[in-house]
Amino acid sequence: MSLQKFDAGRDYYRILGVKEDATKDDVDRAYRVQARKRHPDGGGTEEEMKALNEAHDILSDPETRRAYDAERRPTRITYPTTNVFDPDAAARAGTLKIPVSDPDFAGAVMGALACFGLGIPLLLLVEMQWMFFLWPLRIMAFGALIAGVYMSHSALVIRQRRKRKSGHTFSRRREVLEELIFWLIAIGFIGVLLFARFATR
Repeated sequence: MSLQKFDAGRDYYRILGVKEDATKDDVDRAYRVQARKRHPDGGGTEEEMKALNEAHDILSDPETRRAYDAERRPTRITYPTTNVFDPDAAARAGTLKIPVSDPDFAGAVMGALACFGLGIPLLLLVEMQWMFFLWPLRIMAFGALIAGVYMSHSALVIRQRRKRKSGHTFSRRREVLEELIFWLIAIGFIGVLLFARFATR
């Protein structure tokens, strides 16, 4: 039997009131039930009956139904793996939510680690391969290290402020001591870098 013309934009299953996995018998049975309701003699209209006849003709012919189903379904790109490409998977996955008790403190710490992680290797690279034209990289490395020290200090200040607000018995003497220890470590760190630089000369 030749393929019949159909409109892929119309939902013939809904018109007949059957599911997409309905058998031919289900389609014929639903057609008879709907025909009694939609026939002009039974209170329906000619347009409804025409749509019902079209839906029955398309869905009762296996070849036409296969072509109709194939055209209705969106095309999916398949690759030589068992997985099917899903362009909307990332949108459905949402964002990576990591619970953090204090986002400001965590942000300052992560920023400091990123600056140190960039500055130290860059400085070591410049010092081991010293050439005159690499001086901009040296400035960048020192700038990253200074930013790392600044962000570390910001993390310390945020931590102290949070403890004060939460009602911890946090004495001024202890704050000063923490500041002193921080700057001693920072100056010692810079001193080690400078010593390593001049020791390699």
